[in-house]
Amino acid sequence: MRRKKIFRFFDRYLGIPLVLFLALFTRRKRRLPIEDIQNILFIKLAAIGDGILLIPTLRKLKNSFPNAKITFMCSDINLSVIQKIPYVDRIINCRVYDFLKNPVNFYRFVKELRKTKYEVVIDAGQWERINSLITIFTRRDYSIGFRTKGQWKHVVNDAVIAHSRTKHEVENFMDLMIPLGIVPVSGEYDFDELQLEFFLKPEHRKFRDEFWKEHNLEDKTVICFHPGCGENGRPREWALENYINTGKRLHDSDKNIVIIITGTNFEKYLCDPLHEALKDFSINTAGHFTLEQSAALVERAKLMLCSNTGILHVSTCVGTRTIGLHGPTNPVKWGAYNKKAVTIQSSKYCSPCLYLGHDYGCNMPTCMKEITSDEVYMEIRKALKPELFLNILQVQES
Repeated sequence: MRRKKIFRFFDRYLGIPLVLFLALFTRRKRRLPIEDIQNILFIKLAAIGDGILLIPTLRKLKNSFPNAKITFMCSDINLSVIQKIPYVDRIINCRVYDFLKNPVNFYRFVKELRKTKYEVVIDAGQWERINSLITIFTRRDYSIGFRTKGQWKHVVNDAVIAHSRTKHEVENFMDLMIPLGIVPVSGEYDFDELQLEFFLKPEHRKFRDEFWKEHNLEDKTVICFHPGCGENGRPREWALENYINTGKRLHDSDKNIVIIITGTNFEKYLCDPLHEALKDFSINTAGHFTLEQSAALVERAKLMLCSNTGILHVSTCVGTRTIGLHGPTNPVKWGAYNKKAVTIQSSKYCSPCLYLGHDYGCNMPTCMKEITSDEVYMEIRKALKPELFLNILQVQES
């Protein structure tokens, strides 16, 4: 947590003037070599959710330039996702924090990076100036990136795309393809074309099926609870007591319900007490399985309940219905990209406030408290038994 704060401090207060200064000497008018694109460098250093939301863009890019080699520069944060994407030919793992320890590491990184010439560099970062610095030192013919208000990272690029607050991030990422001649028909993207994917292998589904048998889940109604939001997502978390209350009410209404608790090692501080409170009808998998194994479990569940975090998009990828809880985050931009997803937004007047990174509108966001257990419980019941609520609506209308 501390090193991330240090990185964001240097990225902003040193990164902005450094990018502006270097752009004065390195920026020149470049022509897009559209007829001879052999190497494309895609830069996105975080995070897991963004890595998943980039899949439709990478798929479209690979289909549009099938003979080009796509290199993806990521970091330890999103490496686990990028490694699974078949549209990427080569991965560069950029260990950003090593640059803070010793600036010589950045020099060595750039020296190695410059061994390859890229016709096109695409910076998919919304705010990170480190991406812009890397772009400056890359051997390239043409570069594309976002113009985000107040971030000043766009000055190094040849083609600039305005980053929109009102578009889903899947569509913002797709807009980066426009300078390459990949434009939406009639000015709008086809929803089906932008669907997400998660690339599970047979062994992951075999693991899932064995897990189902081991825990006698074949005839159960399985629901996933994911209470955590990673190291930087505390303001997005729904209170633990709400998950406990919702879980108990669901089991009281249907004894056939079993809850699988998912989470990372870091999130065990939430998952372990949640399991203890619901131990008679819950299974705690937090910190025990890989992302792929967890995704396979989620794929077979009836639905996923979580806040805005990476697992929300993983669940969307594997086709599981999601109930996403949003306080500081805007579901228009970061919600599950699926027409069947259920979105619950905080009723607090200032929600949503988060636009980029982790710059919340207040020091101690309380908007998640406005989402009640009653509201979430009813939405889950509607998702599990829609016919019951359809009958109620019909009676009311008559």
